[in-house]
Amino acid sequence: MNRVLNISQILVYYDFPHIFTASDVVGTDYLCMLTSYEEDEAMFLAVQISKNRLISFLNGSLDLRDVFENPEIKQWFTFSSIEDDVIAVALDVDALPKDYLPDAGFVFKNHDKTDDIIVNESIEYSNAIVHLAISDEQDNYSIEADDLGDIMKLYQVILENTYKKELLNKKVKDKKAFYAPQNYKLRAFASSYSSFNVHLYSTSQTDMFGNAVIQLGLEKLNAIISDFDNEDNYLEILRTVKGHSVSTLKKLVKRIIDDNLIVKHKWYSPNQEKVHFTSIDSVRAQKIYEVLNASEELAEEVKEFIGHLVQIDVDKGTWRVFNIEDETEYPGESNPALLQGLTVETVNYKLICTEIIEAMKVSEKEKVKYILNSIEEIG
Repeated sequence: MNRVLNISQILVYYDFPHIFTASDVVGTDYLCMLTSYEEDEAMFLAVQISKNRLISFLNGSLDLRDVFENPEIKQWFTFSSIEDDVIAVALDVDALPKDYLPDAGFVFKNHDKTDDIIVNESIEYSNAIVHLAISDEQDNYSIEADDLGDIMKLYQVILENTYKKELLNKKVKDKKAFYAPQNYKLRAFASSYSSFNVHLYSTSQTDMFGNAVIQLGLEKLNAIISDFDNEDNYLEILRTVKGHSVSTLKKLVKRIIDDNLIVKHKWYSPNQEKVHFTSIDSVRAQKIYEVLNASEELAEEVKEFIGHLVQIDVDKGTWRVFNIEDETEYPGESNPALLQGLTVETVNYKLICTEIIEAMKVSEKEKVKYILNSIEEIG
């Protein structure tokens, strides 16, 4: 019986895919490889593979030839096109002809043995995985529950804001679709034995090469918590994420300093050549904190709106704008003098505001407030 396959992830690529994974309509995994390429005609071979066997192959403990010579189900499929849906045709053979088999000795592995756990989890979830470990200065994983909860929350806030900043920095088109919480939120699913090493997975969008969009935030977060020798260079990195990312980073390192904590951050995504690891103890946290204290302007978040005013109250110093980019209304506050003579509904303006996040005393939920700094009419 023929199968309709969708390419999941490209593992080896030279001008076009040579080895890749695919799945069928019921979610069965397949390992696929290029067997021949002559006169612009390609031929690919595919076999069903269990999740455990796929992990063994990706960990380098299973030979590519063995996967195709001795599959769990003695059925092989061929196809010649990898555009759109792949129509894989079953071969009518009991054993795979030797001409189809790859040479012995090819193993796929792009990480150290010590990182097998996080890599295996990334394969299982087909997305980015984060390990966040929290301990005291003696590396003792018995810590206050408040420390664990607060560090986890601050980490997620920094990741969200660095991700959103990178969308702006890279001028990503159709940003509204990428702002969906699934692209920056993490979900906890496990922890390492006898420790507060929490395992989290992402549900962000991915492409055929295993790139997960959450990597925008993870890579930048790695940069702002890593050690540095040149303060000016570090400040340049911070300026790319100025605002809420920096103000929340300041809270995080202050907590590490006050409670003598160590935070270990490890992450991996299917397309990565290595597992990324960074550790912050109270010494490094103090170094970061001093830079942040000397550069208060980096913590200020500036927001720009372009659109028409929906409501103005000069006496109360309040306003509401319809922002054209995301088609959303935003309320704010202002010095009443800035609101004098403005027109509602029919004129577009550019508003430059300071964005402030306040924690509600009872619910502890966050409230966003916009303070108008300047406004000008635009054509």
